[in-house]
Amino acid sequence: MSRFTFVASLLLAVSSSSVAQQTALTTNDAGPASDAIFETKDAAVVTAGLLPLAKTALPKGEREVRIWYSTFGNPQYLVIIRQKGASLTGRLLLWWDQYYESNPASADVRVDNFVKRGYDCGAISKRDSHFGEDRWISSICEAKLKGSPEWKAFLSEVEAHALSQSGAVAPAEDQSGDENWGITVERKSGAIYGVSHYHTALTLGAPEPGRGPKLQDMVGDLAAAAKREPVIAQK
Repeated sequence: MSRFTFVASLLLAVSSSSVAQQTALTTNDAGPASDAIFETKDAAVVTAGLLPLAKTALPKGEREVRIWYSTFGNPQYLVIIRQKGASLTGRLLLWWDQYYESNPASADVRVDNFVKRGYDCGAISKRDSHFGEDRWISSICEAKLKGSPEWKAFLSEVEAHALSQSGAVAPAEDQSGDENWGITVERKSGAIYGVSHYHTALTLGAPEPGRGPKLQDMVGDLAAAAKREPVIAQK
């Protein structure tokens, strides 16, 4: 049985913004993230028509940052910031997974409906994905953001908190099965790639550790800019 079979049941139409208000971040400062962190993340970017950042070729003088914010709610968030000289652009992608036992057609669609109702996003791309024993439908769409996001502020916060870049990705310490939750930051400048991960502790009233919560809030605020206005029933 897939190790995601149980947690998949927790990812059905739960508002990640409400979960985020109940979480505190802890960090893994031991080194880069393990492969398991990118099990579903790599599938999501491939579904979006991109390559995993570690395998993406960037011209000299360009850099890209990917900020993954994953909780027990849906959708999950991916912020992509691209810098070329003085030009800075960004986008927010919403992604989620629908696990199944044997047939892709049996994958639950309730999260699809939840995202469509709650967020203003483009067409949903889907892909049948596999990793070891795990089987799931990877789904992703690009959010339509209101206003003008402060991408420079995002980049500054990443630079303030992310671990130093390195050319190789070493295994992280044992993460007891919770490696998919929290914030993962990938950075690449030319051929130099780096990654750092901040754990999410689902503990009410836990004190903030002082590293990462601001970035978490920034992603949450960005996602709020993509939410649809609630429909008020007419009398």
